[in-house]
Amino acid sequence: MAFKKMAAQAKKTLKTAALSTSKKLWRVPLRQAESLALLRGQEIYDQQHPSVQLAGTRAANGGRAHHRPETRTFAPDRVWQVSTGRNGVRSLAVCRTGGLLLNGRTLLDVDFSAAAGLIDMPFKRRRVHYPLVVAPWPHQWASFYDYTTFVVAKLCRIEQACGADIWQQAKVCYPLLHTPFESDFLHLLGIPAANIIDTASLWHTELLTDCALVANSQQSWSSSLGDLALLRARFRPQKPAVQPWRRLYLSRAGRRRVLNEGPVRVLMQSYGFEIVEDEPRSISDQIKLFQEAAVVVAPHGAGLTNLLWCEPGTKVLEFYRPNYFYYLCTALNLEYQFLVDYSTGPSSNHWSNMSHDMVAPLAELEQQLQQLLRD
Repeated sequence: MAFKKMAAQAKKTLKTAALSTSKKLWRVPLRQAESLALLRGQEIYDQQHPSVQLAGTRAANGGRAHHRPETRTFAPDRVWQVSTGRNGVRSLAVCRTGGLLLNGRTLLDVDFSAAAGLIDMPFKRRRVHYPLVVAPWPHQWASFYDYTTFVVAKLCRIEQACGADIWQQAKVCYPLLHTPFESDFLHLLGIPAANIIDTASLWHTELLTDCALVANSQQSWSSSLGDLALLRARFRPQKPAVQPWRRLYLSRAGRRRVLNEGPVRVLMQSYGFEIVEDEPRSISDQIKLFQEAAVVVAPHGAGLTNLLWCEPGTKVLEFYRPNYFYYLCTALNLEYQFLVDYSTGPSSNHWSNMSHDMVAPLAELEQQLQQLLRD
């Protein structure tokens, strides 16, 4: 424990020293408050959405695990049009990590820090110039959950502010993930492949622009009611063809697997559940699957992002309990419960076992299935 504290302190000290040196010799990452002040007056979309009240709830199989009551509040969802010649901006570039660089020195932060913009080459051999760009993501990471609820939500917001023609006019510039779900979303939005620029490869190319569209993410790591509504309206058919009827069990093949999955599968199938294997599916297929779901049971994982497409009243039972999907279910009026694996201890802190495999408590699982299906 003492070693971990020392390592954390050393990392913090090194980061502070690196940022101090960068401000003198390289680039200056602005804090978010500084960025918002600089962007004042350049908003083209500015929507404040109501808070969401999360009631306190305990694990369905008892014990210490619980979610505390919480009121989740949100900053306004915004889109800014950042242009040269305004607010002291003389030059505008997109970094290889996707962030905006102002006047060759200042890194804008409307997201989760601008520090990634320091990872770049100080000298570029060539320049490209695009009159208008969309810069939706200043990071080189994103899971399916992050990409859907942050990047795609921002793109929907920008489309709402500017109209669908924006994808024909602007270059969309960020470090691509090169995943099937990314390609699917960009295709469904109607963004031409020729207008998508992978900034991650631009070590030796300076990408300059006259005007950039950027949008913010919520610091709570959850989407506002407004962004959730935009995602559903943009990608989800308005009404399912039939009343939701499917019972889904989502299997996991990577980390956070269910170690006793064999008996769990047998139990789930005895109650009429489909086993949804952990394999690639198109976004359209995922939307259809979850829109038709009446009950969803799954270990915690990014696949539960697809709860976005469910009808209100869908019942959800999650193994583990980080509250991303508890929030999502509350915001979308889904009925949520969770089970906890207590076999390795009291599990009072879900962050300590986020990556661990788990054992599903079979007796408690069957009891909850009977309750869910009876209701």
